[in-house]
Amino acid sequence: MIARRGIDDLFLLLVSATLIVVALLAGAGLLSALISGHGLPTHHVVGAVTAFRYFADPSLAWRVPVGSPWLYWSTTVVVVVGGTALSVVVAKHLRIEQRGRDDDPTRVAGLAERHEVRLAAGERNLLAKATILRPQLTRAAARDLGFFLGMSRRVECFASVEDSMVILGPPRSGKGYNLIIPFILDAPGAVVTTSTRPDNLAATITSRVAKGPVGVFDPQGLALGVSGTLRWSPIRGCEDPQVAMMRAGALCAGAAGGVKDANFWQQQTEVVVRCLLQAAAIDERNVADVYRWSLSPDEAKEAVEILKTSRHATPQWGSALGTVVGLESRPRSNIWSVVSGVFAPLASPRVIEQLSPGSADEFDPASFLERCGTLYLLGTSSGAFATANFVSALIEDVVETARHLASASLGARLDPPLALILDEAANYPLPSLSSLMSEGGGSGITTVAVLQSLAQARDRWGNDQAQAIWDSATTKIILGGSSNASDLGDLTKLIGERDWPETTTTRQSRGLGGGERTVSETTRQRAILGPSTIRLIRVGHALLMLRAAKPIMLTLRSWTQRRDAPTLKVHRREVEEMLRNGAKQHRSQRQDACGFSELSRSSRTTSSGEHP
Repeated sequence: MIARRGIDDLFLLLVSATLIVVALLAGAGLLSALISGHGLPTHHVVGAVTAFRYFADPSLAWRVPVGSPWLYWSTTVVVVVGGTALSVVVAKHLRIEQRGRDDDPTRVAGLAERHEVRLAAGERNLLAKATILRPQLTRAAARDLGFFLGMSRRVECFASVEDSMVILGPPRSGKGYNLIIPFILDAPGAVVTTSTRPDNLAATITSRVAKGPVGVFDPQGLALGVSGTLRWSPIRGCEDPQVAMMRAGALCAGAAGGVKDANFWQQQTEVVVRCLLQAAAIDERNVADVYRWSLSPDEAKEAVEILKTSRHATPQWGSALGTVVGLESRPRSNIWSVVSGVFAPLASPRVIEQLSPGSADEFDPASFLERCGTLYLLGTSSGAFATANFVSALIEDVVETARHLASASLGARLDPPLALILDEAANYPLPSLSSLMSEGGGSGITTVAVLQSLAQARDRWGNDQAQAIWDSATTKIILGGSSNASDLGDLTKLIGERDWPETTTTRQSRGLGGGERTVSETTRQRAILGPSTIRLIRVGHALLMLRAAKPIMLTLRSWTQRRDAPTLKVHRREVEEMLRNGAKQHRSQRQDACGFSELSRSSRTTSSGEHP
C-alpha cells in the first residue's frame, strides 16, 4: 500500500502544459536575440515570463537586447503556434503508435522474446542439429533441414524435418497461401500431398517437376488436363498378409461409423476386404473383379475358392471369408452392405481406370521416394464416388515403403526426408496418422496435418485419437478465425498465464485542485491470450507453439512474397489454363457421349426453318 498526498491528474496536465509553454516562450526569446544579432541572453526563463509586462520593449524583461518588439513578438507567435502544433501531432502519432503496438499480435506480453525465439526456432538452432537430421549432408542450409514458418521479433523461424505439425485454421484463413504451398515448394525430398481442390497443385507442380518425377492420383477427375496422371492398384502387394491387412485398414477406415456395435462391424468388414484383396493378388485379378465380388456374398464365393485352393494364400483366410459368406442372411447382409460401401467408388469407370495400371505404368513407391518425387493426391470424402479411402490406402503404401527404406539408411532415417503434407487431413481417414505424428520424424517422415478445427478432428477420428494427434504434434500453428468457444478456451489454457500488475486508485476530494490519492498495486495471473484474442489473430499471422518453448507469434510470408514469385505466378497461370481446357474437353466428351451435341445441332436447324 502506497499513500501519498498529491494533486489531481488534471492539475498535473496543466502543470506539464505550462512548462511546455514557458519553454516555447524562452526558445522564442533566444531565437529573436540570435536573429537580431545580439548573442544568447541569460536568465531567459524569467525574461520569457515577465516579457508580457514589458510588451512595448521585451528587452527590459530580459535585461539584454533581444531584438525589436515587432521581431520578438512575431517570433514568439511563430514558435508557440508551431511548437503547439508539433506537440499535438507528436502526441497523436504516439497515441496511434501505442494503439498499433497494443493491437500488434507480435508484441503481446508473455509471448516469447527475441532471444527466446532465436533459441527455440532460429536458424542457428536448426543448423546445430544438421548431423542428426541429415547425416549424409556435409554442408547443410536451413532449408535442407526444415521448413520456414515465418518471422517473429525479426527472427526467421523454422521447424525441423523431424517435427510433426498440426495447422489449425478455418476456411479462408490463409493456410494454403502462407504455409502449405511454401512447404510443398521447399520440401528437400519427396512430397506426398493431399487436397480436395487443385489449387496447391496449380501453384507448385511446375516447380516440383524440376526436383523429381511428379504424379497426380486423381480418380475423381478433379484436375483434368494436367500431365503426370498416376495409376495405382489397391491390390498391389496384397499377396503379403501384412500388406493386405494394412490396405484393408485404410480402405475400411470409418466405414462402419455411426452404427450400433460399430467396432464389430468394422472388424468383420476388414476381414472380408483383406481376403478379397489377397484373392485378387494371388490370382492376378484386377479391381473390377474385386468390385464384382463386393456386390454380393454369392459373387465372393469365387474369392473363397481361390484362397482355399491356392498355395500362396494365407492359411485360414479362405475359411474366414467362407464363414462370413455362410452366415445367416441378416448379419451377412449387414456386413456386406458395409463391404459394398467400401468399394462403391469402383462403380465409376474412371475410378476403375485409375486403379487399374498396366505393367509398364504401375506406381513404384520406392523409386518415387529415392528420386525425390512429388505425388498429388486429389479426392473427396463425400459424394457418390468419394475416393478418400483409396487415397488413404495409397498414402499408407508410400509410408510403409518409406519406413522400410529408412530402416536400411544411415541413422535409420530416410534421407532426403519424405514430407507428408495433408491438406484437409480430416477428409482422409488415415489410420496411422497418430503414429506418424509421434514416430515419423525419427524415420525421416515429416507429417503436416492441416485441420479446420479440433472439432473436425474429433468428428473424424474420435476424441481419443484426435487428442493423440494433437498431443503428438511437436509444432502447433494456430491461425485466427475459429468460432469454437470450447477449443479456444482450451488453447488459452495451453498457452498459459502471466503476471499482470493492477493498480487501484481511490481519491478523497479536498477542494479544487487538491485531494488525497491512495494507490494500491497488486499482481494477478491473467491469460496471455484470451479466446477472443486468438480468434482475432489477423490473416498473415499465426500463433506457433513449438515443443516446450514459450508461444511465438509469427508474421507469415505468403508464396507470392517469395523471390521466385513472378515465375511461380506464370507457372500457375499455365497450369490453370490446362485445367480449364481439360474440364472443357471432358464436358464436350460427356455431351457427345450423351448425344447432346447432335440434339443441339438438330434444334438449331429446326429453329432456323431448315430441313435435315
